[in-house]
Amino acid sequence: MFKIFCDETWTSKTEFKNVKIPYIVFYGVMLDEANETPLLERIDTFKRERGLFSSDKNAPIEIKWQKVEDEWKSAKKVNRSNRYEDFLDIFFNELSSKRVSFGYMFMEKDEYDEKEKEFLNVQSDNKQNFFFMLYFQFLYHCFVKNQIQQKPYEVWIDNHDMGGEDRQYEIGKLQEILNKRIYNDYTVKNQMWLSDDMRKQLVDATRLVSLAESKDEPLVQLSDLCAGCVRYIIENQIQPPNIVGQLSLFDTDQPKELLTGKDSLTDYFYRSLRKIKGYSDLNLLNVSYHYKFSIFPFSLRK
Repeated sequence: MFKIFCDETWTSKTEFKNVKIPYIVFYGVMLDEANETPLLERIDTFKRERGLFSSDKNAPIEIKWQKVEDEWKSAKKVNRSNRYEDFLDIFFNELSSKRVSFGYMFMEKDEYDEKEKEFLNVQSDNKQNFFFMLYFQFLYHCFVKNQIQQKPYEVWIDNHDMGGEDRQYEIGKLQEILNKRIYNDYTVKNQMWLSDDMRKQLVDATRLVSLAESKDEPLVQLSDLCAGCVRYIIENQIQPPNIVGQLSLFDTDQPKELLTGKDSLTDYFYRSLRKIKGYSDLNLLNVSYHYKFSIFPFSLRK
């Protein structure tokens, strides 16, 4: 069975002035459950060895995109390697070994706000359906359609934004939407019969859609760090780096100094990703059809 750990993020109002295009993005990592425990053990060992474990709380310290600048400054101050770069190396190793997949759907924030307003004019009391519609598009196009198909899987979503102003979203409805689409995709049109076992397999392919706490779920943290790098790239329309003999993230004749932690980590992410066999042509501003790395620009505008 597959497991997907995912979340969503968007350009905040305080970030608008610093980016070329603000976005809302949905992202996640997927792996076979047989690979989950070894990966979690590797992450736990990494955190303990690199000082990312709180002895007072007897718990790992959360890794997140919002802490990128602090880690970069700390590493420079004491002249040590950047632990966030080393954490990303775990992802690159899993991706190159084809044990993990990454999916990313992005939509312009202005369009999101516009379409949500139109949607709420029709369903004024239900932001949930609009939100689930987008989550469905993300999960279906990045993971289900090309990789999972009719095989069983679970979805774990960070719960920080899974509710309206006065109530928690009914997460089970997203499971129903996914299963209905899978059933329609894999049921032959005009077919007169379908075995009970096959019918159950299709109806129950999405075994679980549930909520997770990112601070307690290392795989949500891993996807968050990757997604932060990708969002930084698309917000600033950064072209792919020339990984042969060029020292800068920015694809220009003259190398540009990396001035911030986000510059530095994103540069490391993009270069490391394009060094993986089969990924040297990857452009994160475009659709990616790489089997284990899906980039899906999404729009509701005609």
